[in-house]
Amino acid sequence: MRTGGRAATFGLGDVVRAGVAIGLADLTVQGVADALGVTTAAVYRHVPTRSALERLVGEAVLGELVLVDNPADAVVPHLVDFAGQLRSFILARPGSAQYFMRLFPNGPSGVRLMEHQIAALGRRGYEPAAAVVLSSSIATIAIGATVAEQERAVAHLDTQATEEAWAAVAGSPVIRAAAAGIPPHTPEDYFVFMLTAAAHGLVAQFPAGRPVTLPAPGGDR
Repeated sequence: MRTGGRAATFGLGDVVRAGVAIGLADLTVQGVADALGVTTAAVYRHVPTRSALERLVGEAVLGELVLVDNPADAVVPHLVDFAGQLRSFILARPGSAQYFMRLFPNGPSGVRLMEHQIAALGRRGYEPAAAVVLSSSIATIAIGATVAEQERAVAHLDTQATEEAWAAVAGSPVIRAAAAGIPPHTPEDYFVFMLTAAAHGLVAQFPAGRPVTLPAPGGDR
């Protein structure tokens, strides 16, 4: 870490690039300073807070996500494919899910992605308000499911805890019988299954052409 001498010449773009290289999961002001060979005070001259740094880096990371829409897909396949693209992006970029959950869609990249979905669902007969509800709902489910998948992957690294968990399952005849009826599947298979069911439910609730209505708190559902 640089502690004295002539200050290095660097700009905000260098800060963002260093942050992207570090990744959102491990992002710190100190880490950026170390990567640039400057002091944290020098970094703070470009970004006032840790949160501001996260937002700049998060926007840069999110800018790498380019959604692809197959116009031939009906609404449910489109939503499931949208969810799958989010999952792939998040798995490849640890920490991005947490940024999505805290700050999306604030910022140009988030706005761009939301506008993409409004246009894509508009081609399928949805008004902008309904498109936002559908896309946001699917994104929330997809992000949450992907975070859970990441957490399970980390937990599996703990061999003792994994063995204890499987031992508990093996000790239950009811769960053993239930598990025997579930065909072999990958995490991606389960994700697609879950998101397909969610998409069907959401589309049934918000078919194309119907205005958005949400249940009042405590009202009929």
